[in-house]
Amino acid sequence: MNKLISKGQLIVVGYVILFIMVSLIIKSCTADTSIRASVLPLVVEVGSPIRFSDSTYNASNVLWEFGNGDVSKEKSGEYVFKESGHYQVRLTVEKEKVCFMVNVKEERTERRKQSVKIKAPSTVVQNERVVFMAVGDSDNWRWEFGETGQVDSQEQNPIHVYSRVGVYEVRLMAANMMYPIIHTIEVKPEFAIDESTDVDVQASDDFKERLQQIIDERNVFNANYNYLLRNHLDGNSNVMVLINGTNENDFYSYCNGLKIMGKQQSTVILDVNPERDSNGRIKRLLVNQVVKN
Repeated sequence: MNKLISKGQLIVVGYVILFIMVSLIIKSCTADTSIRASVLPLVVEVGSPIRFSDSTYNASNVLWEFGNGDVSKEKSGEYVFKESGHYQVRLTVEKEKVCFMVNVKEERTERRKQSVKIKAPSTVVQNERVVFMAVGDSDNWRWEFGETGQVDSQEQNPIHVYSRVGVYEVRLMAANMMYPIIHTIEVKPEFAIDESTDVDVQASDDFKERLQQIIDERNVFNANYNYLLRNHLDGNSNVMVLINGTNENDFYSYCNGLKIMGKQQSTVILDVNPERDSNGRIKRLLVNQVVKN
């Protein structure tokens, strides 16, 4: 009997020892370990993302703090800072913490410069009214049209008339730009295109008269619109119309807008200048108009 009890006791003791060993092994595997995480890049521009990632073993509760009040409970992801400065990005994993310093710089001016463009014809006629358009975000414009060597206009979309024949280098500077944008324009003599000039004068008079009728008279929209479409635009209602060098719309929408404006206010068409492509077709209409009180 004593032998049986002793043997049973030995078995129990063995199980206890085995349980303790297994517990120690499990504890050693699940014990707090060093945080394994990364934040890249540590130097970034405003508007560009950083990538944050936590790969800590067996971590269930994570908290990312970006130093500006924003937080994330995702293990990994991207974040974009909206303002420049030095930010301490802190990660908390199971009460352990690690920090990363991120330097957020202002967006480079070269990148802003690329968003500004010149929209203008490459070939014009002497004494022609030329519309130049600056496309992009800025609140400061300086145009040099190449004739005077000085700043000729500070408007976003100025109109310029070249009095002399030649090839000119147009320069545009905007706020936060290091270098000007350059556009080359060739000015041809008036007599070189006398025939097409006569055609354009006739077309200009037609457009001016018919568009004014759409504004001033009732029940004439279809007749005038279809006349201009048939006789000057080859039936293309999508020809663009640039109004006063700023607003652009397709021909149908522009004419329909004139009909509506005619009921609300007195609009006067000052002049209409057609721009033609290499095949002689009108590709755009430059319209100058005013609203009279």
